[in-house]
Amino acid sequence: MIALFLLLSIFGYYSWRQLSIEAYPDIADVTVQVITQVPGLAAEEIEQQITIPLERTLNGLPGVHVMRSKSSFGISTILLVFQDGIDDYWARQRVQERLAEVTLPYGAVPGLNPLTSPIGEIYRYIIESKNHDLRELTELNKWVIIPRLKQVTGVADVANFGGITTQFQIEIEPRKLEQYKLSLSEVTDKIAKNNINAGGSMLDKGDISYVVRGIGLVKDLNDLGDIVVKTADGMPVFVKDLGTLKYGNLERKGVLSYTDHERDYSESVEGIVQMLRFQNPSQVLSDIHEAVDELNREVLPEGVVIHPFLDRTSLVDTTLHTVSHTLLEGILLVVFVLILFLGSWRGSLLVAITIPFALLLAFILMYLTNIPANLLSLGAIDFGIMVEGAIVMMETILKKREDNPDLELEEKSIVERAVEVAKPIFFSSLIIITTYLPLFAFERIEKKLFTPMAFTVGYALIGALFVALFLIPGLTYAIYRKPQKVYHNKWMEKLSSIYFCQTQRIMERPKSVYLPYVITLAAAIVLSITVGKDFLPQLDEGSIWMQIQLPPGISLDKAKEMGDSFRQKMIKHDEITYVMLQVGRDDEGTDSFSKSHIECSIGLKPYSEWPKGKTKYDLINEMSEEMKTMPGYSVGFSQPIIDMVMDQIAGTHSDLAVKVYGEDFKESRRIAQDVLKVLKTIPGAEDLAIDQEPPLPQLQIHADREKIAQYGLNVSDVSELIEVAIGGKAISQIFIGDKVYDIICRFNDDSRNTPEKIGDLMLTSATGAKIPLSQVTNITLNTGASTITREMNKRYTTIRVNLRGVDLTAFLKEAQAKIASAVKYDHEKNTIKWSGQFENQHRAYARLAFVVPIALLIMFLLLFGAFGKIRQAGLLMGTVPLALFGGMLALNVRGMTLNVSSAVGFIALFGVSIENGVIMISHINALRQRGVDLKKAVITGAHHRFRPVLMIATVAVLGLLPASISTGIGSDVQRPLATVIVYGLFLATVITLYILPALYYIMEKRKEENELQTNLPD
Repeated sequence: MIALFLLLSIFGYYSWRQLSIEAYPDIADVTVQVITQVPGLAAEEIEQQITIPLERTLNGLPGVHVMRSKSSFGISTILLVFQDGIDDYWARQRVQERLAEVTLPYGAVPGLNPLTSPIGEIYRYIIESKNHDLRELTELNKWVIIPRLKQVTGVADVANFGGITTQFQIEIEPRKLEQYKLSLSEVTDKIAKNNINAGGSMLDKGDISYVVRGIGLVKDLNDLGDIVVKTADGMPVFVKDLGTLKYGNLERKGVLSYTDHERDYSESVEGIVQMLRFQNPSQVLSDIHEAVDELNREVLPEGVVIHPFLDRTSLVDTTLHTVSHTLLEGILLVVFVLILFLGSWRGSLLVAITIPFALLLAFILMYLTNIPANLLSLGAIDFGIMVEGAIVMMETILKKREDNPDLELEEKSIVERAVEVAKPIFFSSLIIITTYLPLFAFERIEKKLFTPMAFTVGYALIGALFVALFLIPGLTYAIYRKPQKVYHNKWMEKLSSIYFCQTQRIMERPKSVYLPYVITLAAAIVLSITVGKDFLPQLDEGSIWMQIQLPPGISLDKAKEMGDSFRQKMIKHDEITYVMLQVGRDDEGTDSFSKSHIECSIGLKPYSEWPKGKTKYDLINEMSEEMKTMPGYSVGFSQPIIDMVMDQIAGTHSDLAVKVYGEDFKESRRIAQDVLKVLKTIPGAEDLAIDQEPPLPQLQIHADREKIAQYGLNVSDVSELIEVAIGGKAISQIFIGDKVYDIICRFNDDSRNTPEKIGDLMLTSATGAKIPLSQVTNITLNTGASTITREMNKRYTTIRVNLRGVDLTAFLKEAQAKIASAVKYDHEKNTIKWSGQFENQHRAYARLAFVVPIALLIMFLLLFGAFGKIRQAGLLMGTVPLALFGGMLALNVRGMTLNVSSAVGFIALFGVSIENGVIMISHINALRQRGVDLKKAVITGAHHRFRPVLMIATVAVLGLLPASISTGIGSDVQRPLATVIVYGLFLATVITLYILPALYYIMEKRKEENELQTNLPD
């Protein structure tokens, strides 16, 4: 048996090395994002001509939970959130099939986002150099660094943000077109036709075949300028004759800036590495580090360095340090308690070996079932609970040695003792495992968060049971077989003697336990009502992520200036290590943010280096108050992972969202503003803002069809002038080595920088006549939507709100009541709905209310199977509500809330409290089967099980005590769960030791009396 366990241990260590290790589990839903870009198109046109046709195509897609869309300037994004259980690749394939059915105007082609998730952003870096300009750094990032990082297995995509996207630009002077009697379309057609290669198949010459190539591609600006557009009076008119050719850049949509205590870049270039979903982050990050080292050492020019500022390795290492620290403390406390109770280091170590063996067996099962290791799954393991079976088994054999110190133990008697306790150990372990079954019924976030924990704890308990039943009996027999001096724990014997006397007194008046029973039950109910209620505690990621909204419609330069002021202000905080700002969107345009929107990443020092007593929430409050003194900034505080998760769940970057549905923009915004005013009056509501920007100024060019027809023109002529001459459209491409650049053609700035000059731009009719644009259009200044959001084919406006210092349930109750009474609107045309954490809480609690009773029923059936008596199974189940008291009292006293994490703690607490009861009742039953009368059996049985029950409770409490008081990164989810078990188990132990024997005696005494009455002769 020892050899088998050693072999399993070796395989267990191998399995641990192969496990995917994460800081937090991937809690994101299965999503597919459809991105369609039409540069230059306003939000209204994007919605009408791109988003709505795509939505109609995607409607009714199998497995879709919700569909949201966002139409902004030049881009449409549609997010499809699928139900649990849908495979990512299956979902993407179904979406691709639907997209193949639709044809969009403007040659728009929808594409899918990379297959990643909110926890997929594992690495961010900037490129720094003192002797290279921004354009050169951008070129290096796009054509050298990003291709190398994409070679890393497990990387889904690497995105560029900031810098300058190089273009070959032709800035045409409109008067030159008039001079040479050319139209804009003639110029663009000639450029496209003069930038092409051709293939001429094969030419055989003797024994050699030659590939025939026609090479006509433009290589540089000189080639581009030498393209002939037309011939006038025998003289060629070149492209260079029509205006200026230059190396320009794509109109910048965003700026990246970065500051830490050593560097300050007002503009820089950033790379964002996204991991393919369900890959091993530790392995992928290791390969990324290797690629970055190679780039810095061997590939990049001298003086150019990749500087990472966000590396998921740091979070993984920090959380693993937190969990390993608490686990090590738990193990040491368990060993200490065992030595204290048993007085034998050999016996203590014998029980303690259950821990490594059980963990290694758990790692094997996790590896075989592909369950990743993370903070929550490992941190929820209570080593005290794991060793309970081993304690009972070892203590039973040790009791035999203590009763017969001078005799050699017989193998047969030890087997009998082991078999006697094997059944209650098996059933009690099975009951604890059963308590975790409700976790498998969770959905969405809570399922992904707690299911790995349920698997891990269940596997560890199976491993511990295996050790207790098959390894501990043999080892204990080997250690205690020969006669030896037995250590007598004086203080334990004294406690046991006191308990024996107390039990005797209680048995004289067993009904005296009714009053404390009722009081405890009533107190548990009251505390359950008064405790605050939330969905989940905040998962501390050790950093801050901010959404910053600037005044709508501002220019990129002004947004950059305000961003610089913000960076310089924030970096002055000693706790902050760096400040990174993303102003606007990336040049690829895959984000829908406007130039007045900033995303900010803030790095933090380790909490051990902070002033004593200062917390992350104190820092956030300081920053929030500081921002109130800076006009023009509307901020929201979050964290990188949870921010992206909430964006998927609710469509907004906040804990809660109030959505106003309605087709009328003005009315929806009016209602949203009224809701915002109400929310500002409620304590705890922070970072309040309407998510969608107000209408932005637009220069609208309305085609006059009558006049267009009068001059023999087409609307397409007007559209081309707007799209190419004013907007600057890519008309062809230049290939230089492995690099590709767009050729852009547009009118020069002087000819299009005012509405009047735009109106003077000339259209060319079929007859060659020149007609000013203002003659066939109406040019007006107006306002239009910045962003249009839709959910399930309905427009909506969002009010975002974060909560600080208030629980979710209490806030919602007050907010919903005030909004219902203060906000007036037409309920037929508009609807107000809450989204975000509220939905998650409601769903999780509803699922628990359905599943927990089923789990309790299963536990009841297991108890019936263990005892064969319904009344005894019912007795143990009747003590479950009393275990609530200790946990609820702890939550109220510590100012914590009842959330999914603490609810999981209560589920585990029920199992442990029943397990102790099983150990005691089974021994009392065994004594009665040997012929001991009821009263003596209860007193003796309780006395015999006093030490193991007390020892089990103590090691279970101390095993999770470090987790209940831990404050490090990654302790947030552990703390409520551990708090409930630690403090709840204290009262549960009192119930097991005092109330349970009395109730058992009353119940069995009544049963005996009834049987006696039945057997009396008439």
